[in-house]
Amino acid sequence: MTDTDVLGLTDEEVEFFKENGFVGPFDLYDPEEAPLLWNQAKIEMVLSGNKPHESTIINYDRHLDCDTLSAHVARPEIVHRLRSLMGDDILCWKSNIFKKEPGEAGTGWHQVETFVVGDTTTASSPSLKYTEAGDEVTQEITVWTAFSEAQIENACMRFLPGSHKRWHYDESKTLTRNVESKTHDFFGYDYSELKLDDDWDPDAERIVDMEMTAGQFVIFVAKCVHGSRPNLSDQPRLGFASRYVVPSVKVYEDVDQLSEFGDTISLDYHGCVLVSGEDNFGHNRLHDKNLNGREFEKC
Repeated sequence: MTDTDVLGLTDEEVEFFKENGFVGPFDLYDPEEAPLLWNQAKIEMVLSGNKPHESTIINYDRHLDCDTLSAHVARPEIVHRLRSLMGDDILCWKSNIFKKEPGEAGTGWHQVETFVVGDTTTASSPSLKYTEAGDEVTQEITVWTAFSEAQIENACMRFLPGSHKRWHYDESKTLTRNVESKTHDFFGYDYSELKLDDDWDPDAERIVDMEMTAGQFVIFVAKCVHGSRPNLSDQPRLGFASRYVVPSVKVYEDVDQLSEFGDTISLDYHGCVLVSGEDNFGHNRLHDKNLNGREFEKC
């Protein structure tokens, strides 16, 4: 039996993903190992002399300067499952750190495809442009890994099954940030401002709470409406999202900086990472090594 047979999705899992917009969770690290790996990653990020940017608010793309996270985004357990949905050619284009402290509110329901969400200065420029039509393969996928327990009481992720089949929000509209408002529960934004139907109540839909032990991950398409519960525990919840596209997708084509969450970063550092197959399009700058000079692995 090949590695692909072992690590790829089953036919039933592929069908579940197509129907629901997410699938998982899957085991990646031992529950005892995951927090230790995250501690190592934190040390690397603090001591890094090659940070992609200096923002402590916009915590994107630390897989480009943290060796532990550089290895993580190309783990075979992740990549082979992505191949079952995306085909052999896959780029990692972005990563995010999601830490939710004790007492912190849940993340509001949201839905994206081109990732235009941000402050009004950048919201008109999509991060992703899709150049190929058709649904033979999934062109964009997020992998969310729990580096701590992620249970109902401490802010596990939530999904609305099947919500990726139609638009519930208009991501092309602009959002304004207000960290003081309790309704602005999408990192300081009120995503409900983008609802296509003001009377639609996502909390009235069927909701799946994606509980995970430390070291597990879930795969989902960002168009599937998702959010998280509040953290009612006394421990922080740590999640890391690595985001993938097929090489035909243009990343940041007309975007040279990001202004989000009250801060701005230049994208001069940015490059995608080829984690599987080949890039036969050449749309995007690629990093074959991270900013420390460590070669990225490819499945």
